[in-house]
Amino acid sequence: MKIVAKPIKTLAVFQYDDGTPMPYKFKIKGGENDPEEEITVTVNSVMHIDRTRIAGKESIVYHCQSFIGDMEKRYELKYIIPECRWVLYKM
Repeated sequence: MKIVAKPIKTLAVFQYDDGTPMPYKFKIKGGENDPEEEITVTVNSVMHIDRTRIAGKESIVYHCQSFIGDMEKRYELKYIIPECRWVLYKM
């Protein structure tokens, strides 16, 4: 996987016990024909979750898998807690 680090619009649900956000679906700019087109991706499965601290900022990294187009792809979503911001980290 290569680092993409693109900001994304994300719809998330929160866990009952500890309030951890879980990604449900997200939108990313950059269709094949139109770079301004937004593609909607539904998160099929979250395989693993890591809590990290990078440059003093606490983050949660989600290792996910979804169908994008006709192919099943793995990718990583990062939620940066102090900024309340989602990023497509690796794809």
